[in-house]
Amino acid sequence: MCAAKLIKNKMAKDKNVAPQDAKNTTAKFELLPARVSTFDNMVDVGGLERGTTLLLSGGCGSGKTIFAVQSAYNAALAGEKVVHFTFDDDPERVKRHMKANFGWDLAELEKQGNFWMQKVDAYSIARSIENLVKEKDMEQLLEGIKNVHADSKDIIMPFHPDRVIIDSLSALSVAFTDEMKYRAYLNVLFDSLRSYNSVNLIVTESEQEPNVYSRSGIEEFLVDGVLVFYYIRKDSVRTRALEILKLRYSDHVKKLVPFKITNKGIVIYMDEQVF
Repeated sequence: MCAAKLIKNKMAKDKNVAPQDAKNTTAKFELLPARVSTFDNMVDVGGLERGTTLLLSGGCGSGKTIFAVQSAYNAALAGEKVVHFTFDDDPERVKRHMKANFGWDLAELEKQGNFWMQKVDAYSIARSIENLVKEKDMEQLLEGIKNVHADSKDIIMPFHPDRVIIDSLSALSVAFTDEMKYRAYLNVLFDSLRSYNSVNLIVTESEQEPNVYSRSGIEEFLVDGVLVFYYIRKDSVRTRALEILKLRYSDHVKKLVPFKITNKGIVIYMDEQVF
């Protein structure tokens, strides 16, 4: 079974749902707005390319989850189809906090059919792969993981998405005891996501001022772009900043750009300095 069809069997039985097969999809450069403040002005082409997977990396309190949810909320509000998978937080709690803090009514968007949030059991995925996949040859290992993932009931894609959020890979990585199988699973996961020609935002934890941008140090090499979120301390003051560390499809601003988290979400200040 090819990676592009991994989630096909888990989709709702809707005649209008038809995930694209990567082998039959003609490459086409198409942009979606980030829908987070003035972020698009940081990218020369002015948006996020469909079919790309971007890693949102940062330490505790740096704003990466808020960026992802703000993007998802505004996208669904604009009529995009958005799927949000969470590995470590309860969906109802996320919805409650986002509505209380920013006025983002994710539950209402679910009722309208543009948004779907699901909690995924990371340990269930890890156990399935580590228990059932015994092959050491990488090609056989990948094929085994594809089959396990295709038969899994953990991930449900209810419709063909324009945008996919995964929060966070850190919770998934700690569920695996075999690093090789974790890396192989990431290859399968990212390949299957790209087949939908969606914009995929993947959250992961790092240090506050990192040199490595994920727990395993491999995720940043598998994705198409890396956004780093900083929560920098100088004396007794902390300030937040955003950096585009990597972006394969476009040139971009190459500096740390300050931002604030307001009651409307993230506001980016491109013309200001961090300190």
